[in-house]
Amino acid sequence: MSELDVRLSVLFRAAFSSLDEQNVREATRDSLAKWDSIAAMTLLALIEEEFGEQFDLEEAAGWTSYAQIKETLEKRLRG
Repeated sequence: MSELDVRLSVLFRAAFSSLDEQNVREATRDSLAKWDSIAAMTLLALIEEEFGEQFDLEEAAGWTSYAQIKETLEKRLRG
């Protein structure tokens, strides 16, 4: 597991307390009943704080999975 995966997994588990470590990388908006607007904003705030990056609210509103957020972070952190 990469450092990015470790850090992002911790944030997902903080935003979604029912999510266990084994399933975090498969998490999607459809698979998590608690992925509502409040959880999405919480996750966004945690990600911005952890990685020191700011994201447009429209971009973040379109996030639908752990994999998509990871890909977004990878691109942002490389550039």
